[in-house]
Amino acid sequence: MFDLTNTAVTGGYLVSFAAVCALQYIYSMSRHRNHRDEMDRFRRQTEGLETELKSLNRDQTVTRLENQILREILGQTEFVKALDHLLRRLVPNAAEGFAAFVEIDPQQGGPRQARGLTEESCRNLILDDSVVEALRLQKTVALENLGLQRSRLFACLSPADRKKAKQVFVVGVGEGPDLFAALVTTSLLPIVAPRNEQYELTSRLMTIISGNLRQTLMLEKQSNQLRCTREMLELRSITDGKFDQPIKMLEKFILRLAQMVSAERGVLYLSSKEPGVGPKAAVRCGVQLQPGVATAWQLHEDQLAEHGAAYPEPVYFDAARLQRVQVQTLIGSAVTSPVLQNGAPVGLLCLTRKTTAEFTPVQRQLLHWAVDTLSQAMQRTLSYVAIERQARQDGLTELANRRSFDLQIQREVDQIASGSSMECSLLLMDLDRFKSINDIHGHQAGDEVLRSTAHVLRDQMARIRAGDRAMLARYGGEEIAALLPGVGVAGALRIAEAIRQAVEENVIDFNGTLIKATMSIGVSTGPLHGRTAAELIAAADLSLYQAKANGRNQVCCPGEGALLEPMPAAG
Repeated sequence: MFDLTNTAVTGGYLVSFAAVCALQYIYSMSRHRNHRDEMDRFRRQTEGLETELKSLNRDQTVTRLENQILREILGQTEFVKALDHLLRRLVPNAAEGFAAFVEIDPQQGGPRQARGLTEESCRNLILDDSVVEALRLQKTVALENLGLQRSRLFACLSPADRKKAKQVFVVGVGEGPDLFAALVTTSLLPIVAPRNEQYELTSRLMTIISGNLRQTLMLEKQSNQLRCTREMLELRSITDGKFDQPIKMLEKFILRLAQMVSAERGVLYLSSKEPGVGPKAAVRCGVQLQPGVATAWQLHEDQLAEHGAAYPEPVYFDAARLQRVQVQTLIGSAVTSPVLQNGAPVGLLCLTRKTTAEFTPVQRQLLHWAVDTLSQAMQRTLSYVAIERQARQDGLTELANRRSFDLQIQREVDQIASGSSMECSLLLMDLDRFKSINDIHGHQAGDEVLRSTAHVLRDQMARIRAGDRAMLARYGGEEIAALLPGVGVAGALRIAEAIRQAVEENVIDFNGTLIKATMSIGVSTGPLHGRTAAELIAAADLSLYQAKANGRNQVCCPGEGALLEPMPAAG
């Protein structure tokens, strides 16, 4: 009995102990679970705080960036500098991306300002109409993958720029109907942020600065327009001025116009009514060039004029177009524009520049106005010029007459005397046995021989590019003079020999009769053979008679056994 009682008591203790242990375990597990839940809640709170802190820091970083960009842009008074800051922010490394500010204006060719784009891309860049319409509805358009490759914008890019264009964003400047420009860029700000945040910041920036950009752009356009108007008034005052010679007015007008559009040289060509004959230069002016450079530059001008004369509208030559017409040195950009009267071309204006920069819209506007004004001025003066030319020209040969020659040779010897010119050569040329031609074939045949010979001489002078001051003149009868400023003895002899050969090879067809003529030439050079006009003419005259005495059809100059006494005219 006692054992049973003890056993029961002992069993009760064990059960109680087990129950206590179970209760303690349950309590412990409950506390552990509560502690774990508390730790999880604390961890979640900590992570939330960290996320909020990161978000706050990012917002502060974006806000600082936004404020910094706004200060850089809004603090600029010049439109170019303001855009430059923005484009540099968007594209820190121009070798890896590009950005451009493009006006939504059909008259504005290419971007207003760009960074990281080649000249080829800038020249051709045009926004797709669909992109512009999309910008009126939404702030940003993203072009990627096939959408980018099929876009007109992508087709405008050079091969080098296409490699940078993995994706292109177009951000509107202005909203809806007030959209006036767009940013075309390969990256958005902040560069490392998610795209939605980039859209938000870039759109917000454009909204804030669009008013300032529009105002600055308008002020710049107004300033350019005001300057253009002042320049127009200045050019108009030149055409309304009084000049001793109308050609001087045209020269001053073209020279000032060239300066206004940053061109080095300007040429006015007159259209020829003869079939197959290109425009002839009436006025050449601009900065002074070295003799060799001047000759090459003039040759380029004539090439451009010949090409531009085929077009009824202005032709702007960039580097690529210059290369196509084989003008690859000296000139970086140029423009030719026809001068029209009653719809028909009467002339051609050619302006040439060293710079490769394109003509700006303002410069183009001024050029178009200037050409119209030039047409009106030419219409008023051409008749006077024609009368003046008749007074200075020989009617038969269309060479300068004796009076013009006398004035020009005096100017040249004065230049030598003052030290402005080093030397000047004179060729006195006489057709051999010209009296016999008149006697055998008649005076009309003799006139045709003179006209044909004058044409050969003009062609030879054009080939040798003797310079703007070189002159061919009918000296008297069948005698023709050539004045060659800046040409020495050796050069004059080479030119004279080329002329002699060309005249000898020339065959004149007069009413089915073939006539050949030869020419004797006397050469003199000042100051070597004379310091006055009279001395220079006398030396050339003596040499001419020596050539006649030696058998005709040859070239002589002092020092080659010239006669002491002039021979009687032998023809």
